[in-house]
Amino acid sequence: MRTTLSSGLNLSRPDLGFNVVERKGIGHPDSLADLIAEEFSRRYSLLGVDRFGAVPNHWVDKVALVGAEAVVGFGRYTIHKPVSVYLFGKVTPSVGGEVIPVEELFRTVVEDVLHSATGSSPLLRHLRTRVENTAGVGADHPVSFYRPDTAADCVIPQASAHANDTAFCSAYAPADPLDLLAIDLENHINGPAFSTLFPAVGSDVKVMLTRAETVLDATVCLPVHPKAISSHSQYADVVTQAKQRIDAFISGHSTVRRHHWKTSLTLNSKDRGRSAYLAPFGTSLGKGDCGLVGRGNKANGVISANYGSGVEALAGKNPIHHTGKLYTLVAARIADQVFTRLGLPNETVLVSRNGDRLTEPSFVGVRLAQSVALRERQSIEEITGACLSELHLLSQKLLTVRPIDRFRTPSLVLEV
Repeated sequence: MRTTLSSGLNLSRPDLGFNVVERKGIGHPDSLADLIAEEFSRRYSLLGVDRFGAVPNHWVDKVALVGAEAVVGFGRYTIHKPVSVYLFGKVTPSVGGEVIPVEELFRTVVEDVLHSATGSSPLLRHLRTRVENTAGVGADHPVSFYRPDTAADCVIPQASAHANDTAFCSAYAPADPLDLLAIDLENHINGPAFSTLFPAVGSDVKVMLTRAETVLDATVCLPVHPKAISSHSQYADVVTQAKQRIDAFISGHSTVRRHHWKTSLTLNSKDRGRSAYLAPFGTSLGKGDCGLVGRGNKANGVISANYGSGVEALAGKNPIHHTGKLYTLVAARIADQVFTRLGLPNETVLVSRNGDRLTEPSFVGVRLAQSVALRERQSIEEITGACLSELHLLSQKLLTVRPIDRFRTPSLVLEV
């Protein structure tokens, strides 16, 4: 395997040009879809390891959330149709004669994730779930791939693991200062201190940051629980006080102070007249918005306009051999180590071909700002090889770290 190096990386400077970064909060329907898919994959995998000593094949990266039909007003809401959560994917339903309780596990995961992410118990009373399992028998896999007769059929030896998709995955390092600010700001708003001060505020927060040279404009969407306020004036008071708190957090953030950015903040920009962002359960899922895997934040916790990005959604993909998940995280580890160990900002791209050995991508590319000497080239090759040799450790890490913790701290998977 050869690593292709190239120069020409455009370095982002915090005082020149522009950048745009978005972060969807933990209660956003797209974030919830990602979290449900990933937590189901994790618990299903752990169940398999516990019962059979291996992870049964599965691929559940098509979770969809359909929002509730509701009538919403100040001090009230009525749900006419519940939230629906669907799992579309391939799941091994049994091993030999032992049935895996897929539907029950999915329902439990949905309830646990929604409650943990939104803090809303009433949401669980307006919920229905469904699994559409499409696992069958194809010509490209043995019959035992999704219909194993014994536990041994579930075992995929690391030495003979093969890529399960043709895809490209990319990552970059270091994180842009705007990335870090977006993550910190959303975590602050959805953190315990802010929630204690503003219990009427929900979890479906969105942060949009735009920087033009040294001018930073922040837009934040902040939902309010309908039953927590009885009038528009109460709503306006909550939003005004929350804005003051958020504005102070942004102005006092170390990133803003270090780069001397001039800041402005817009909160709930759609509010006009007596309109208001009221959301049952604290999420737009409670008033008809929908969520899909892959539309939320990328693996680094944000959606950035500054660097190239693939369309791979890692949530719900098999943690043992699906490259859309593993190569996304390996690319992040390579990029991080090339920067932290060699001081070289970079963008890293890995390409997989379906059926190739998992530890041997068909292409590895590292884009740097300028050409480097032979010593650095050799070091990058060593970093790439080491990270790929630790794929099995990365798979284990994915089973031990909760997706909701990775959501709050995306860097958790950089070390295995």
